[in-house]
Amino acid sequence: MRKFEHLVELRQELVGERRQPGAGVALEQQDLDTAEQLTERALSISERFRPVFEFGALLDRARIWAARGQTHDALASVEAARLVLAGTESVLLPRADELEGLLRLALGDLRSATGLADRLPATPRGLLRARIALAAHDHLAAEQHLEPRLLGDLTTRAALMRQVLLATAAIERGDPEAAGLVSAVLRTARREGFLDTIVTTAPQLTRYLVEHSAQLRPEPFLGRIIDAARKARSVRAQASRLATPLTTAELRVLELLPTSTYVQMAATLFVSHNTVKTHLRSIYQKLGVSSRAEAIERAGELGLP
Repeated sequence: MRKFEHLVELRQELVGERRQPGAGVALEQQDLDTAEQLTERALSISERFRPVFEFGALLDRARIWAARGQTHDALASVEAARLVLAGTESVLLPRADELEGLLRLALGDLRSATGLADRLPATPRGLLRARIALAAHDHLAAEQHLEPRLLGDLTTRAALMRQVLLATAAIERGDPEAAGLVSAVLRTARREGFLDTIVTTAPQLTRYLVEHSAQLRPEPFLGRIIDAARKARSVRAQASRLATPLTTAELRVLELLPTSTYVQMAATLFVSHNTVKTHLRSIYQKLGVSSRAEAIERAGELGLP
């Protein structure tokens, strides 16, 4: 009986019923240390009693690691979450697909992200497809995916994400209405207390905010968003540093790697097959990988061609 009571107490903490920040709340406010402490507590208990709690905690851990630039570790945590509910056909499993899709998108792997989006329910499917379209600079497709009839009923957070993505599409096409849409996004986010959602949904929007900060009315919430956006950019930059940069020739090979065989790369670059193999060995060593798939994934994480 005491074990059950302890689980109830933990659940109350996680959903904020004790006025302490739950993992989700702490993540939204970008308090990663608190989120991590609560997540690890949840895992230490739930893995013995409640698979559903463990599943949620593992996804929270993945989000924390992603926020710290540890994308590969985040993907491993998502896969661990799937294993917890393997064979159950749980309605929660699409949450793992959604998070993996976002992680793959962050790595620049639009194809995998699209495949995962296709497995999702209407609302997360439309939002993820819109983000993929924006990453591909197709603002028209993004707006089509955000049609209300396709998304269905939206939670408060999902509705804000739609606002963010529509504002981002307007920014991308140079719409003069973009400034007004961005102001509406900020008002909603401030009123509802969403910080991380603004920072992580569309990097194009936070880049716009940073670049136009001098023209925007200064206020504390906007300052927090800009600070968080700059921190996120710094995390990505730190994760992207290589001890030894790739040469120009290696970058050309890397750019062809996702779509070409070794023979095709040699023909395209007018070099020998052995030269391509030499470049690839050097690329793998510098990226710290051992296969073509790992090299493509790591290159996406680093923002390389």
